[in-house]
Amino acid sequence: MREQPGPSFPPVAKAAHSVEDMPIFCQDYGHSWESTQQPDVKHCSLCGTNGYCPGCTPIPPANAQPFSCTRHAVQAESAVHHG
Repeated sequence: MREQPGPSFPPVAKAAHSVEDMPIFCQDYGHSWESTQQPDVKHCSLCGTNGYCPGCTPIPPANAQPFSCTRHAVQAESAVHHG
């Protein structure tokens, strides 16, 4: 019996800085954030991007891209709909 191949994921970018560099999986389903040694920086295990939330971390960490955390994304969306 042949083993069925696992899911096929798009190629992983070394450093994603724009949507074009980001794998389709992250664009469609979101990043898979993991904690790092830096308390304000998260690392995506799928595409290799380091990110931080500008709402939680007013001073951008080096080598990290801005991404809103769930709380700040909801606040921003609420402001758009109610503002």
